[in-house]
Amino acid sequence: PRPLMVHGALVLAQVVFGGGAIVGKFGVHGTNPALFALIREGIAGPLLCLLALGSHSWSEVKPKLADMPCLLAAGVGLFSNQLFFILGIKLSDPVIGSAWQPSQPVFTLMLAVLVGYEKLTCRRVAGILIAVPGAVFMVVFGMASSGGSFASTALVGNLLFFLNCLGTSAYVIVTKGLVKKYPAIAVAGWAYLLGSMMMLVVVTIINETPECLRFVCSDSDKDVQQTCIDGAWDVPRAMILPLAYWILFSSVTAYFAMTWANQYATASFVSVYTVLQPCTSGLISAILIFTHDSAWAKEYSLSYPGWNDLGILGIIAGLALLFTDSTLPQGGTDDCREPGPDGRQVAFLDDAAAASVDGCCQAATVRSNPG
Repeated sequence: PRPLMVHGALVLAQVVFGGGAIVGKFGVHGTNPALFALIREGIAGPLLCLLALGSHSWSEVKPKLADMPCLLAAGVGLFSNQLFFILGIKLSDPVIGSAWQPSQPVFTLMLAVLVGYEKLTCRRVAGILIAVPGAVFMVVFGMASSGGSFASTALVGNLLFFLNCLGTSAYVIVTKGLVKKYPAIAVAGWAYLLGSMMMLVVVTIINETPECLRFVCSDSDKDVQQTCIDGAWDVPRAMILPLAYWILFSSVTAYFAMTWANQYATASFVSVYTVLQPCTSGLISAILIFTHDSAWAKEYSLSYPGWNDLGILGIIAGLALLFTDSTLPQGGTDDCREPGPDGRQVAFLDDAAAASVDGCCQAATVRSNPG
């Protein structure tokens, strides 16, 4: 495809994710966030698989037994990404959650280097060294500005967002090889199905453990918290529209767009577009607060971007270095890609890199060193 289409898919995915952070906050107000994540994955997985079967033959969609470890790893990445994010926006500010997302290219690059997909350069090292302090600033300054008992909640929220970003990066890396072998929508569908099974187990454990349920239902308003605890398996009307957004847009549309673009761009390049998430969620949050009152905003833990969000400037500055060192394939044959048997661009890895991926990149073609 033309590079503009790949850019457009990545922009669409991140804008949808940014809006989802705000929409999700309304969906988990007074409700169980883990149940929200379970319903999302439980519906999105079969829906994506049906769409895959409707547009491709079963032979194209059916995963081979040898690829199941990779699909399972993709499911773990998706499961952790979605569980930790929804818990994070339940306990913290969705704008902070979106501000964390630009850290994904850093995690993605480090993981890509570890498995041999990409090489570590001086420019990339400099980008990481600039971006990491920005993320640390958001955490430390956010705790300091919260104060009191809210400081511990802010710390937990930031930890959850850290794990969320790590899970997303792992998903991008693991699916990098899978999308060379299967349709992108099928990869996302199978990952969602596996992730939903993991989510069911975790949600059951949470709902049957009072301490865990009290934690995921945390709220400054004790009545709201108790409503969540008493209705751990309830799906109130207020959850339905946010769920619909997350299933149709955040899951089906955004994840398909991101997984599709992952076929044609480097892994770190795919994650660079996460800078659009805080811009989107910050703008939506500011508009909502401006059109309502402060009491309403406090009820849903919405706030204007704070001083701690300035840490994103360090992340973006680091990303600028990563971005200029990560290029989008322009078609044809170069030292990174060449057309595969089906006409799509197939990634080349050297022998050492292929071995380090430990099975998850068998879908990629391996270049043999002459001699």
